[in-house]
Amino acid sequence: MKKINITKTMSVSAVIVLAACMFVINYLSPYIADDYISLSHKVWGTGRKISGFGDFCRSIYNFYLNWGGRVEGTVCAAIFSYLPPAVFDLFNTLCYMIVTLLIYLICRGDQTDNLPLYLGIHVLLWVFVPDYGQIMFWMCGSANYLWASVWILLLLYFYRRYTISNGTLFAGRAYSIPAFLLGFLAGAAMENMSAGMLVILTLHIAFYYKYKYKIHLPVLASYLGSLLGFAFLVLAPGNSARSKEEIELSVLFKFFVICYYWAMFIGVIGILWLVLNVIIKAVLPPDDRKAACESLLYMCGAAAAAYCMLAAPSSPERTWYIVCVYALTAAGILYSALLPCQTALIRKAAGLAASGAMVLLLVSMADTMYASYEISVQTKEREAYIMEQKALGNMNLEVPVITHKYPLRAHHDVLTGLSDLTADAEFWINEAAADYFGVDSIVGTAGKAR
Repeated sequence: MKKINITKTMSVSAVIVLAACMFVINYLSPYIADDYISLSHKVWGTGRKISGFGDFCRSIYNFYLNWGGRVEGTVCAAIFSYLPPAVFDLFNTLCYMIVTLLIYLICRGDQTDNLPLYLGIHVLLWVFVPDYGQIMFWMCGSANYLWASVWILLLLYFYRRYTISNGTLFAGRAYSIPAFLLGFLAGAAMENMSAGMLVILTLHIAFYYKYKYKIHLPVLASYLGSLLGFAFLVLAPGNSARSKEEIELSVLFKFFVICYYWAMFIGVIGILWLVLNVIIKAVLPPDDRKAACESLLYMCGAAAAAYCMLAAPSSPERTWYIVCVYALTAAGILYSALLPCQTALIRKAAGLAASGAMVLLLVSMADTMYASYEISVQTKEREAYIMEQKALGNMNLEVPVITHKYPLRAHHDVLTGLSDLTADAEFWINEAAADYFGVDSIVGTAGKAR
């Protein structure tokens, strides 16, 4: 009982510390880039302010017709743009903790709680997710990536629990409607996220058929919903309009870029996954290898989420967030399957490794807090200057761009990979910021404000 209480205390403490760190970094991360468009509260594609719910719906409709099918992220960002920043910071932190919890629950399966596994998920996300700050701390980025992934992970958790229950979980037909709605939300979440998920779901149904699980109506309803949601996403008229605004790269070049990214972002996780597969084959009898089969489904989903980007004009690094999630989930499922085989010595070694990784994670988070503090201070000073000059009637402004004096950046802050204001007044971020602050033009310079 004493050992259980110590473990529980450590687990609760880890959750609190991680949540607190994420909230602080969120709080210190200012609005940037696309956020200015949401904060202007304009009907999409017009210069008219949103004056009611009808205008809000019209704005989303215009977005769907003229820019793309990522309606869920757009709605989320638009709602939070009307609320105080601290509200978004709190809910975004909560969303991150839900996402990591869902990944952990999918990995854990029917095993007992395991703190090293939970901490390992946080560490692997921090280390291998590229442009981390764009996904976790940037309002528009979080809305389109972090928040959208909640629906996908919820649906995948449902399928995982269905496996564990041998096809008896949520068998009643009454679950079909919520399962369909969840499937639609997950399918319409994000192009490569949802494409990878559909591969996992399809292989899951084949998995159920192979192991003679009865496939109940809620499973089929969720699958149908995900297909329709994905169709809603990729068939949006705005997708073609948006693709014309991006530089089209050759398929061969994109293939080599994706292969490079795979090695850089997924390489270590892939090696870990292969090693765990070898260990499972060595220590578990064939009848106990269902977890290895399910793990393979997630690795296939990771590959699909990566290489489906061949169909897109380009493959931004932040799109690899979900690839990392699927890959580490595949490794986590194998790790959990091996938990009953761990000796006391291996458990202690895993605990020590997790503790050491946690210390390094907290040090890196502290580094990111300081870098975010620098960004926050400079942004507030710049905004105060803009409002002061606006009050004096100066409508064409030169303001300093954000710089970092701290040399040991972990490159996880909100500005990593994103552009600040530039020297070009017609650059889209400059124009969006000028519109938000109500001035004619803003130019970013390396010197003092003028």
